[in-house]
Amino acid sequence: MKNPINKRIGRQIVKNPGKFLPIILAMVFVVVFASSFFTSQDSAKALYYEQINKGKVEDGQFTTIYPISKKLKTKLEKEKVDIYENFNIEISHIGDKKLKAFVNRKEINIAQILEGRLANKNDEVAISGNYARANNIKVQDWINLNNNKFKVTGVISLPDYSSILRNRDDLVMDTGYYGTCLFNEDGFKLFKNVPIKYTYSYHTRDTLSKTEASDKLKDLVKIAMTENTVIDAVTRFDNHCITYLIDDMDGDVPTMTTFMIILFVALAFVSAVQVKSLMEKESSVIGTLLASGYTKTELLKNYMITPVIMTLFAAIIGNIVSYSYAYKRYVALYYQSFDLPKFKPVISMRSFLITCIVPLAIYIIINFLVISFKLRATPLEFLRGNFKKEARKSRLKLTKFDLMNKFKTRVLLDNKFNLVALIFGVFLANIVLIFGLSVKPIFETYSQNLKDTMKYNYTYFIRTEQPNVQADKSTILNVELANKGNKKVQIYGLDNNSQYKINKLHELKTDEVIVSKGFLERFSYKIHDTIKITEPYDNKILELEIKGEDPGNNLYQIFTKRENLNSLIGKNNEYFNAYQSDNKLDISNSNLLTEINKGEMTKFMEHFLDGFGVVFDMLLYIGVGFYLVMTIIISNIIIDKSKLNISYLKIFGYSDTEITSIYVNAIFVILVVLQLIMIPLIDKIIKFIILISMSKFDAYIIADIPIEMYLKSVLYSVIIFATIQVLQKIKISKLDMVKELKNING
Repeated sequence: MKNPINKRIGRQIVKNPGKFLPIILAMVFVVVFASSFFTSQDSAKALYYEQINKGKVEDGQFTTIYPISKKLKTKLEKEKVDIYENFNIEISHIGDKKLKAFVNRKEINIAQILEGRLANKNDEVAISGNYARANNIKVQDWINLNNNKFKVTGVISLPDYSSILRNRDDLVMDTGYYGTCLFNEDGFKLFKNVPIKYTYSYHTRDTLSKTEASDKLKDLVKIAMTENTVIDAVTRFDNHCITYLIDDMDGDVPTMTTFMIILFVALAFVSAVQVKSLMEKESSVIGTLLASGYTKTELLKNYMITPVIMTLFAAIIGNIVSYSYAYKRYVALYYQSFDLPKFKPVISMRSFLITCIVPLAIYIIINFLVISFKLRATPLEFLRGNFKKEARKSRLKLTKFDLMNKFKTRVLLDNKFNLVALIFGVFLANIVLIFGLSVKPIFETYSQNLKDTMKYNYTYFIRTEQPNVQADKSTILNVELANKGNKKVQIYGLDNNSQYKINKLHELKTDEVIVSKGFLERFSYKIHDTIKITEPYDNKILELEIKGEDPGNNLYQIFTKRENLNSLIGKNNEYFNAYQSDNKLDISNSNLLTEINKGEMTKFMEHFLDGFGVVFDMLLYIGVGFYLVMTIIISNIIIDKSKLNISYLKIFGYSDTEITSIYVNAIFVILVVLQLIMIPLIDKIIKFIILISMSKFDAYIIADIPIEMYLKSVLYSVIIFATIQVLQKIKISKLDMVKELKNING
């Protein structure tokens, strides 16, 4: 036989939508947010690995100054690898927009065709999907590339460029301003005046681990260096153009999972407060039921059903909304940042687990604990509505307060548990809110630091010295930190007249260096510590002593004298591999390896901030929305709990405005004060979150949160409470005093 007291559950929800609807909406919102994230991510991950397999992505690549000979290629392939040409050039489209161009591939890094076909004629081109979408380029359009007209015959994605980074170690993608394209051989040859990068991609014939792949690459480079000069080399494991998507996901999933669990804990806590308040209101009913023979287990199940139904309902509705529409917003962000094949959504079991099972477990545990604790009272205590055990002498003395202040203080003391729930929820909402407000200025600060760190407008990496070029000379190398997971950093060999004004650079001995502040902070080094670096493409380890710090520089950079660095790598004192100048230099195409333009390098962050504004806005909406829901729910609980006292105040002649000031304004003042007190703690938490989330980037991101962001959060609090004050004043004005006074005796 069904328990008859369960019949009232449906009536409670239908007759009191104001109590349950806000928390249900909040849960639906969190579920939609999380489910959309995991659905789009799992789908994108499946597409990524499909592209890797179908596209026969490379196991590694190396770039030489000149094309390798057939004899050298044969020698290299004896190392159980198959080597393929992957020559590329960088060409201009419109303004500062550029494309990295390749010849159609057939055996390695094979393009996935999203629309149309590959180029068959010398006036045809296939464009990467990310770039085509951002610039509204369609199949059959004609575009100008280096002042030549080409017909777009296809839209593609390349497995070796799922993340289109201008440089492999860039912080973010240059969305819409940098892409890839494919020509046929004749079309590629039209760009005779553009410097060619002689890159060779390879497949290993054996499956290798990351360490084995790194050793294999070093063996190949050693062989190549016997007849040529290798200027760049990377395995698939370390190629961010290939791995960035997965690395990004690996960092986002734990963050999102933790974030969602914390939000559900807060909502479950608030739901438990609601149930506790309801049990106190129905204490006489509970006492009667217990006296009539109902067991506490039956009542526990009864009060547990409502939060369980709410959670299941929110999970179902949230997932329906996610799978039908919301996931597309996340997908759009992925396709704005990454080049992937056509999207195919997959049903994510991880999403189902995290958005259905985990919230349900959280709700059951927290509500079970709260309801069980409340049911420890005896039937007589329920009948009398007397749950307090504290002694009279421990009560706060309010004899010196006037009536209004006494009332306000009693309201706060009688709602301690409710206020704890509100403070916890507002604390979480503030973290989300300030994080959403702060991410953009933090990246803007990083962008400015990048500009300040680049002391020259142009840096040209060259094959050999060029006559009649007037510019500062430098030796610049990418090296690995041998005792820090082979993390790649840059080491600069500079002359005394360099615009890099490094303090006491001229005093350095051969084995002494000065490092950037970002280097010290990120890798936990101190002045006079010894660092171990591995020469590029060699197993030789060099030990260098840190003699000083370059303040204000948050990149990972090491500085020494050019003659010192040349000595360390076995070159003569006059060797250099880069010209640096504030003016554009006329470097011959045959001699130029790479050009770094300060203006173009610093624009990519502006492009990133423009493209990801929607993400920052989303975080802001979540913070404000969660803040609003939490305060509405708790203020409703307090008002509902105090309806009888409010009725008395009305009888005594107090206006709705005065009553609102007692029950809402006092809480408002406490929350604003607590919000100001919590700023140092929130600041530390957000800095820690940013440090963890940004650790995968090759830059030390300093999370200096502007004080105005905290002031903005306080301003949002004021606006939210002003809104709630209006809502509660309306609710108080509609209170039926006659009905409440009739309920004095239960």
